[in-house]
Amino acid sequence: MKHRSSLLVLAVFCISCFTQAQNNRPVMQYSISIPQPQTHVYHVQLQTSGWNKDTIDFKLPKWMPGYYQLMNYAADITNIKAGAKKGTVPSLDKINDNTWRIAGIKNKAVSIDYDITTKKQFVANSYVDSAHAYIINANSFFYADGYINTPVSVSIDLPKQWNNIATGLSPVKESATRFYAADFDELYDCPILMGNLEQLPSFYVNGIEHRFIGYKMGSFDKVAFMDKLKKVVEAAVNIIGDIPYKQYTFIGIGPGRGGIEHLNNTTVSFDGTGLDKPGAMNRILNFLAHEYF
Repeated sequence: MKHRSSLLVLAVFCISCFTQAQNNRPVMQYSISIPQPQTHVYHVQLQTSGWNKDTIDFKLPKWMPGYYQLMNYAADITNIKAGAKKGTVPSLDKINDNTWRIAGIKNKAVSIDYDITTKKQFVANSYVDSAHAYIINANSFFYADGYINTPVSVSIDLPKQWNNIATGLSPVKESATRFYAADFDELYDCPILMGNLEQLPSFYVNGIEHRFIGYKMGSFDKVAFMDKLKKVVEAAVNIIGDIPYKQYTFIGIGPGRGGIEHLNNTTVSFDGTGLDKPGAMNRILNFLAHEYF
């Protein structure tokens, strides 16, 4: 009985330590604002706290999931600065091409603010203009070196002239502008599109909702298109035998070329004009089948 009691005490102690470790994880909260979309610039703020270390390296990735090419995302950052709610402002130094070292943050609530300049409309990099914004999260959000498993939240200050946000991120309490990810792998696999977006009629496969939300999608028979896309998804699910997500979103980023598959979404260049012709319809369904499957 004494041996069992010791095991019980040890088990309770381990559970207590695990719970405490979970509760003591650093807090990382990002916000995006686009005060002047016509300048092709957006602003990011990180508010973070709960660090038991004084010095942390914050890094911006050099690639994004689904696009296997080195990307110099850190070169887009300007006007970076650190702040603190109380006490001495922490130091912030760039130590290599994609890493900033912040010192003086132990047990403090601190912020890092910066702007990101966008230059090219492309499926693998962020782009902002007066009508919409396509945000690549790996192009936008630092991760703390060694803490990629930290949960993260994202708030979006949507410009008043825009009506919607499309992303695979999970909404916070059904909010239209606040989202969260369980870790940075999930965050980086869910790009964000915002603007005056159109949502096509959703369909369900095995009880799971599949959405198509996009920018400048053109004129076409949207019900017929979604009926055909549903058949594509059903065929893929029948091959795999499982649906590993709670909701899927096809995100049309506007006319152009290219697409990238992600965890529970895909971002695709899309223009529905001309889909009344069978050849054009088959080509776009073939493209979407590739990105989805």
